[in-house]
Amino acid sequence: LRRGDLLELECTADAVSKLRKLQGLEAEARSRLHAGLGARRRRRCLVEVVVDRRCPLVGQSIQDADTLTLYNAAIFAIRPRGAIPVASSPPAAEDDPEGLDSRAMSFLNRPDDDLVRPGDTLLLETYPNFIMTHSDSDHFALVRPIHDSAPPRTNQTKDRVRRVVAGLVFIASVGTVAMQKLSLLISVTIASLVLVAIQCLTIDGAFRAIKGRVVLSAIAAFGIGEALRKTGVTDKVADFAITIGQSMGPIPLLLLIFLCTACLSCVISNTAAVIILYSIVRNLHVADTGVSLKKMVIVIIVGAASSFGTPFGYQTNLMVWRSGGYSFSNFALFGVPLMLITGVSGSILAELLID
Repeated sequence: LRRGDLLELECTADAVSKLRKLQGLEAEARSRLHAGLGARRRRRCLVEVVVDRRCPLVGQSIQDADTLTLYNAAIFAIRPRGAIPVASSPPAAEDDPEGLDSRAMSFLNRPDDDLVRPGDTLLLETYPNFIMTHSDSDHFALVRPIHDSAPPRTNQTKDRVRRVVAGLVFIASVGTVAMQKLSLLISVTIASLVLVAIQCLTIDGAFRAIKGRVVLSAIAAFGIGEALRKTGVTDKVADFAITIGQSMGPIPLLLLIFLCTACLSCVISNTAAVIILYSIVRNLHVADTGVSLKKMVIVIIVGAASSFGTPFGYQTNLMVWRSGGYSFSNFALFGVPLMLITGVSGSILAELLID
């Protein structure tokens, strides 16, 4: 393949959304009105519609169909009724400054001067309010939003400037927290506001990034930890740990704390595991166990990050579980030995290197 080659693809509407986000592919809308949608690219989405016979677009040219006035949308691609969806790509108007192949993609296998007909499937680029306004319209037999179909924002100069600024904001946020100039809450709040201000993300996108389940589990874990303390469970566990510490020594005690934390992190969030285990170890005394609270806390932190035994122990485990073709037994087979190795080495290093 060479820069400017015509690329024809058989694809679905969902594949169009994914293809145009690939580096080196430049998607080109079929309608000349596409530029009239404005500059709010981050708010746009793709919607697949099937044209009804009562639609006012019927009989209009694909290139010049008045979708902008009627629907505040532009025809991005079209699949004629009864035709196989084929993507064809005219050459890009200008070379890719990064040296990558630039190709445009379409979904059309009819001449450009053909007309919109009943039964045609249109892929419209529009805004989310289109779905609410026209989902029950008699203009379309079907209205289906394409998930995660906002246009890519990587090719323009302002997109590159945003990438650089976002990186600098991240470095500044981490640096101010590391130097204890600002608290973590204030630092990340300021960083988030800056990213919204430079249009790296929308306010809705920022709120969607907040994982409600993680927050709720962390809050609930405080209640569980307090309940364990008030009911005397932590005292009983602490007495048991003191017995082990006195009879077997500090390293086995640290290993036990590590394994308890790691196993708990395999079934609940690591934040909740830390809160629960800390409520137990804070009742231990250095004179009884020979192990400082600092050593035990560090082992708990390492153990909470070592939830390798199950796919739902951590978010990244879940991300690769299905997409990578792994089974539950794969995590147990490789994760449990890795947990043991990490626990033994971490307990020894904590005892030897930490005061």
